Amino acid sequence: MQGTRASLRYAKALFHTAKQNSIVKNVLTDIEQIEDIINQKSEFFNLIHNPTISHKKKKDLFVQIFQNKIHDTTMQFLYLVLNKGRESMLLQIISNYKDLHFEEQEIILAEIVTASPISEEMRQIIKNKINPKKQVQLVEKIDRSILGGVIINSGDLQYDASVRNKLNNIKRAFKL
Repeated sequence: MQGTRASLRYAKALFHTAKQNSIVKNVLTDIEQIEDIINQKSEFFNLIHNPTISHKKKKDLFVQIFQNKIHDTTMQFLYLVLNKGRESMLLQIISNYKDLHFEEQEIILAEIVTASPISEEMRQIIKNKINPKKQVQLVEKIDRSILGGVIINSGDLQYDASVRNKLNNIKRAFKL
């Protein structure tokens, strides 16, 4: 719980600073780039979460990777996070920043999990079902283990129309 509150405070501070400087979109692009690197490079993820590696070495690594590739405000924010020893919360901070940005823009973020890629027509149908009046941004994930159908997550709501879920429901019914 404490990490969640702290990551939200850091995200709000970054969002407020970006908004004051009219660079909210630039910072969003930067942090998405950082998020991609953390998620794609497991050794980088392990390094920033390793408490035995000094903050100086971590800072040097961040400078080496991100210098001249991200906005100065984002870089200064990374220095702050590293100096405060909060680098393990970086993904959570990024997620909170994105939530703040989407909330400000009145964009609804929804995750769709399918067994195979869906068509553009199906994307539009799902967007209209989620909210016909507001802009909906979909994050698509492929998970072959659901066998078919779709799982939609938006906010704290989940709609599970996957084949795996239906099979599990049938199994439960027969065990009664």
